[in-house]
Amino acid sequence: MDSYFLRALHIGPQYVIPISAERHAEHVRARQCLVDAGEFERRYELLLGNFLAFEDFCAHWTLRGNIEMDHGYDRSAMLILEANRHVLNLLSSGKTYLDQVVRDFKLFGGTGEFETRARMLMKEAYDSSKDYRIMGQLRDRAQHRALPVDSISSSVGRTADKSEAMVFYCDKANIVADQGKFKQRVLDECDDKIDLRALMRGCMTQMCGIHVALRELVNKECERSRCIIKSAIAEYAAKQEDKSSPPGLAVASVVMRDEEIADSALLLLDWDDTRLKLAGKNRFKIKF
Repeated sequence: MDSYFLRALHIGPQYVIPISAERHAEHVRARQCLVDAGEFERRYELLLGNFLAFEDFCAHWTLRGNIEMDHGYDRSAMLILEANRHVLNLLSSGKTYLDQVVRDFKLFGGTGEFETRARMLMKEAYDSSKDYRIMGQLRDRAQHRALPVDSISSSVGRTADKSEAMVFYCDKANIVADQGKFKQRVLDECDDKIDLRALMRGCMTQMCGIHVALRELVNKECERSRCIIKSAIAEYAAKQEDKSSPPGLAVASVVMRDEEIADSALLLLDWDDTRLKLAGKNRFKIKF
């Protein structure tokens, strides 16, 4: 017969606390919720980091263009190559986010509640945002047909807003020439020259909205899970005679079977503190 305990996973004297099967299941659920929450925030941070890297790249070379009068073929070719790298990273991390987020929080609410909400938000973004629709098609084209960046325009000295003077384009004519599965109704919405920086900003606005809405959906469950784990750590620490070791460093909810540990769920919060910092840093919706 299985028995359940709170204990530390180390060799040495300790007071092991018997718990019920129901409480062990609660610990497992709480830990899984925080694991999912951490993946959820890190995945968005990866997407946001690629977006900011592209913005930094555009701003950097716009400034260089104001200072260095070098507009030859070699530099333009290098810039298009680097822009393609940034855009591909952003497209890839966006696809990763959308594909994986629907698999998060399987234990939340009713069966498939989180996935249903995530897919609904994605549909709303698709229906409401031309940038979101075009980006999805460009991502598929970049994977199967051609690189996304075709040309560059630098109008330094001829625009009032020099921070936006360097623009990278995907040329609609190139899509038409090798359309493949690019949706015609989305292609009809495209400008002759698709401004990729503006497109990415519009799409990131939608992606950020999806992320913030999903975080709000699960926030109370994440707070509850932290409280469950924090309470278990405190309970274990209070029962120990030796108070010299930092409490909770290796506390686990364990299943004992035939005097051996059959299963365990580590109850730690240090790693979840990192998740909270990411959530706090990225708590606002992006606006341009």
